[in-house]
Amino acid sequence: MKKGLLILTLLLITSFSFAQKDFLAGKWKYEKIPDHIEIDEQGLKMANEFFKDMTLSFDQNNYTQIVMGKSESGTWSLISESTYEFSSSKGYKYEVIIKKISKNQIIFKQKNRAWQLIKSDQKAAIEIQQNSLDKIEGLKIIAKNLLGKWFYNGRIKDGKESGVILKHNKDEVVNYEFKKDGMFINNAPLDIELIGIWKIEKDKKTLVIESENKTEFIKIVKLDGKELHLYNPKNESILKFKKNEN
Repeated sequence: MKKGLLILTLLLITSFSFAQKDFLAGKWKYEKIPDHIEIDEQGLKMANEFFKDMTLSFDQNNYTQIVMGKSESGTWSLISESTYEFSSSKGYKYEVIIKKISKNQIIFKQKNRAWQLIKSDQKAAIEIQQNSLDKIEGLKIIAKNLLGKWFYNGRIKDGKESGVILKHNKDEVVNYEFKKDGMFINNAPLDIELIGIWKIEKDKKTLVIESENKTEFIKIVKLDGKELHLYNPKNESILKFKKNEN
């Protein structure tokens, strides 16, 4: 009896998963900010202008999202009834909520933002992109060598070195701290402190940083007593850090 119920449950879950994939497959475009979102008239006008060209395309396994002219592609999977995991080709993954509100409308929620999308008659525009981390071999990571506080010291992109990273002021102190208990602290610009958990993947070459909103995957290309170089898949550059001597 129990075995029969288990098989029935698995069949129902599988059937639901296939139904969701069939429903989502295609191209969705921005319709409006959902009615339950409190926003004034001016804010609504600005939002409609910012997101008017937003699209989200799905096939059975892949997605492409275009928001404000920026494109992101990757794979997606169903976690629960309305929660999905997006694994970006730029080296991170995160959860989104997608709620069906009609046969051709959904509410798409990512972090603290939500949009109402409507299904388009246009063909889904899927971009299959290689995960940028796969291009980097990376070093074998020895955990004890990573411990401590590291200060931002420039970046390397397309073979060119720069002392300033995009969106960071050169006078701001940015640092990463890896603690022995697995805690990760990122002191970012504007006195923002981001806290997460760090660990090393089974391949011993991938650093994983888990925070409240997403999980990032990073490769280390240099690590010694004084310098740490991290490959940042978001903009395909190497971030340089120097060890805190204090």
